[in-house]
Amino acid sequence: MQMQVKLCTILIMKGHLYFIGITGHAIRGLALAARDNGYKVSGLDETGAPPGSDWLDERRISWSRTFTPTQLDGVTQVIVTGAHVADDYPAVVEARRRQIPIISWAQWVGEFAAHKRVLAVAGTHGKTTTTSLIAWLLESAGRRPDFLIGIQPFNFDSSVRLSTDAGILVVEGDEYRASSLEDAAKLEYYHPDVMVLTSLEHDHPDMYPDLAAVKDRFARVIADLPKAGRLVAWAESGTVMEVATPAPCAVTTYGTEMGDLVARDIAYLPAGIEFDVHYDGKLLGRLALPIFGRHNVLNALAATAVALGEGLNFDHIMTGAAQFGGAYRRANVLTPPGAAITVIDDYAHHPTEAKAMIEALKLHFADRRLVVVFRPHTYSRTKALLSEYQGAFAEADVVYITDIEAAREAAKEQTISGADVAQKIGPRAHFEPDRHRLADQVTADARPGDVVLCMTVSGYQDIAGELARRLNTAGR
Repeated sequence: MQMQVKLCTILIMKGHLYFIGITGHAIRGLALAARDNGYKVSGLDETGAPPGSDWLDERRISWSRTFTPTQLDGVTQVIVTGAHVADDYPAVVEARRRQIPIISWAQWVGEFAAHKRVLAVAGTHGKTTTTSLIAWLLESAGRRPDFLIGIQPFNFDSSVRLSTDAGILVVEGDEYRASSLEDAAKLEYYHPDVMVLTSLEHDHPDMYPDLAAVKDRFARVIADLPKAGRLVAWAESGTVMEVATPAPCAVTTYGTEMGDLVARDIAYLPAGIEFDVHYDGKLLGRLALPIFGRHNVLNALAATAVALGEGLNFDHIMTGAAQFGGAYRRANVLTPPGAAITVIDDYAHHPTEAKAMIEALKLHFADRRLVVVFRPHTYSRTKALLSEYQGAFAEADVVYITDIEAAREAAKEQTISGADVAQKIGPRAHFEPDRHRLADQVTADARPGDVVLCMTVSGYQDIAGELARRLNTAGR
């Protein structure tokens, strides 16, 4: 069902917003931003847990784990829904009974930012890091942009900042549906002036049946870019360039081998990446960032292209890049320098993301054994992409696969398991569905000098921290 609410008239009223799924990273940041802009805010999250619940409580934002109809008393404007909310969700049913408008949070953001210059980062991979870096480059150069990022960037104290006076919004342009009550993707509501397309692969098979459907959705957004706008695209991806080439605006390309911006003399160091940036064949200078891998070289090039287009000089970009803190659960090293065993926490859950992260760490820690803990995400994605898992983990020395995090598919029949993923990877992979036994097994098997990479989603998001403590205690 397509929601039919035009929010621009509602925004003027500064009334009471009610958020469903309020403990999520983006949603809780949006709730705080709305309150800071004069709205009354409350919400609901039946699965609310730390750190999101603590974050809300510390900021005295009213929310509940259970729904009662009285929570909607005084909610006269909108209910901003999460992607998991169905038509029969009790809060939705009651809101409709009361004739309270219901819209997705992405539509709310789009309407709020209607008069801002929108810089959107889109693509299958790399959105969070690239968006965080663009926002930080602008911030460190004194621009103070608004931003909306899917996870917490370490250079900021929130994943969302929205204000009435900022002229620029940097937004992570997710291609997944804005809510379960409609078909529109979040990205479609932002109407970007500048768009980055980092990559383009088949993902979210519960929304996109094949790659053609993914390309069609991105092509529609690109076709709507203003003629005076700009598209920044990865030159070395055939699918990206196929969709980017018909753009109605200027296109800036980037890559490690070809493009308008090219990275040369790349160094993969234990502390991060360094590379020279050439623009139209001219050397601009050398960037150093405390992040890992070739994929982050590409992300940094994309962010540099946007920053240059927004008028930043390369000295500002070099300074900001060196101070970039990355984003929460994006290759975060949890152990101190010199630790016997290095533990790294990451959120990768698509085979391409896992492959990129593994290859990155093999570049930066070439002489060390790599132990990987991986939790697949959703039955539909795991089943559709099962054939890709074997190659994704080819460079890992040991792999532990957990049970699948069903997420929004929790009510669906389980047609595939983590055991199928482990079998596809081969004899180096071990399936362990019990979280505690998994932690015990990794602790027992890890050796001094190992790098332990945890790529996990809900339910296992804190296992990297537990392993970091266990593996580097005195006496091991």
